[in-house]
Amino acid sequence: MALSKPKQWAREHYRGVENSLKASFSPDFRDLDVDGIKADVQQSRRHGFFSSMCSPSGVTIEERKQFISLICQEARPHMLVGANVNQPTLEDALDLLAHAEKAGCTHAFIGSPRTMEAATEESLYRYFKTVSEATSLPLILYGYSSSALRHLHPSGIVISVLDKVAELPNVVGMKLTQPINVGLAFELLDRLGDRLLFGPANIQLIPILAKSYGVQWTGQWIVESLQSPEKPYLVEFMDLVGKGNLTAAMKLFWTMSPAYKHVHDLQEGHLMVGNHPWAHINYYRWCTGGNGGLPRPTKKAVDPSAVLDARGRGEIKGIYKIMGIAPASDVEEEFIVGRANYEKGVRVADLPATPFYAS
Repeated sequence: MALSKPKQWAREHYRGVENSLKASFSPDFRDLDVDGIKADVQQSRRHGFFSSMCSPSGVTIEERKQFISLICQEARPHMLVGANVNQPTLEDALDLLAHAEKAGCTHAFIGSPRTMEAATEESLYRYFKTVSEATSLPLILYGYSSSALRHLHPSGIVISVLDKVAELPNVVGMKLTQPINVGLAFELLDRLGDRLLFGPANIQLIPILAKSYGVQWTGQWIVESLQSPEKPYLVEFMDLVGKGNLTAAMKLFWTMSPAYKHVHDLQEGHLMVGNHPWAHINYYRWCTGGNGGLPRPTKKAVDPSAVLDARGRGEIKGIYKIMGIAPASDVEEEFIVGRANYEKGVRVADLPATPFYAS
């Protein structure tokens, strides 16, 4: 079967490890921290990532646009840049998608809306088709179990619809969420793998799936949890997997295995309800040279497991040390305010609050 030009482009360029960049904020949390964001892009290049996905949390749609523009300005043409355009409404998703294309993104990431309780197979397909026809950007789908879609398929992933969506010329790949059912992962690759490039976020699945179907990328999760720029284990692992050298890749797999188990266990409960431990994610990046900084405060009740406490910080640093990676800094205040702000003289006393953080 002849592949479309976007699908051919993906097979040539969408290779390796893609990270997911989050927003850094000013000391009062009112604005984006431009210097901190740029520093994270530069650090992504040092890691050896082929791409960065713009996926900020706790921001307005206008701040999302600003964030995407900043990343494109700093990263292109050295890296690919994707935009996560998942939004509560189709209108907002299309608005963000148009901006991403104008700003210079190379691709975009889209999942089914979490609010489509009354969806039919036809309405779900029309949603993806509308997004596809609104842009020339290659699109990466999000393979996650949506409780809103279990009336259409018990897994929450409507494979019959995705089979049609995979035919759209600019739909080129799918990220498989970390806690995905193994049987579901098999069926997705078996039915759609001739048209889509699959990127498992669960590295335990990568060797198994690569053996039969070929896997050339992973990303859009806390990939910094498994490596540093000086010891790019995950980048090297995916390079070996892509070349079919699974024997050598497995040696790196076992080096990363304790760290992956930790991050998998940390995230699993959050992902099942559509959430993330944002402060922990920022801490992983800071430990390997990223900007760090705390998430923006929220008015919603905070899950205690999302609070980064001394035990959580110690576990993350301990896992890095097991892999032979020395944390980039031991000055916790630098993490709290963000590395770029700290270098400008900002200290914890200058912050109005320390959300998601406990001493």
